[in-house]
Amino acid sequence: MQSNSKKETQPQNLSQLWFVILIIAAGWSRYLPLSHPELFNFTPVLALFFISGAYVKGHLSWIGPVVAVIASDLVLNPSYGAGLFEPFTLISIFAYLGIFFLGKSIRSSKKIFPLFVGALGSALLFHGITCGFAWLMNPAYSKTVSGFWQAQFFGEPGYAPAYLFLRNSILSTLLFSGIFSWIFIKNKEKRFFIGKTVQPTKA
Repeated sequence: MQSNSKKETQPQNLSQLWFVILIIAAGWSRYLPLSHPELFNFTPVLALFFISGAYVKGHLSWIGPVVAVIASDLVLNPSYGAGLFEPFTLISIFAYLGIFFLGKSIRSSKKIFPLFVGALGSALLFHGITCGFAWLMNPAYSKTVSGFWQAQFFGEPGYAPAYLFLRNSILSTLLFSGIFSWIFIKNKEKRFFIGKTVQPTKA
């Protein structure tokens, strides 16, 4: 009986280990904008937090994404002249945690609509929080409704418009959330069929 139990849990353990490795590797994709500025915010990071909350159980659900973000920030932030624990970085982490709990709210859903809404909501949540913080802290924005609107959709004059960042964030989060959720759903189905075919042995 014990040997069959190991066979049933092995695919799950391997899947979780692989997913943590994937999270860490995907975190480095945030370096893409350094050579391709038009792809800024096109990253799987938001999807990683969202799908981790939705599908990964235990400590792996938050350790993987956090390690990916911190590891990439350690190298990426100096390229922008920023430190690891600057206010904007802390606000971003706060937004990531909100996305993680948004994923937990649709735990292991196989339906497309909740996943689509959750992925879209993740991109909007991150954009709204980070741009809202920029509106509060950046003197280039007037502290009015029109200034808040400018921060959310147009950004600071002389820089790329904020709606391009939002567009890339939405597209990448939808894309990678779909890919990662498909992987987990297929893996869950595989474990189900393995459990149906394995016959218990007498102890």
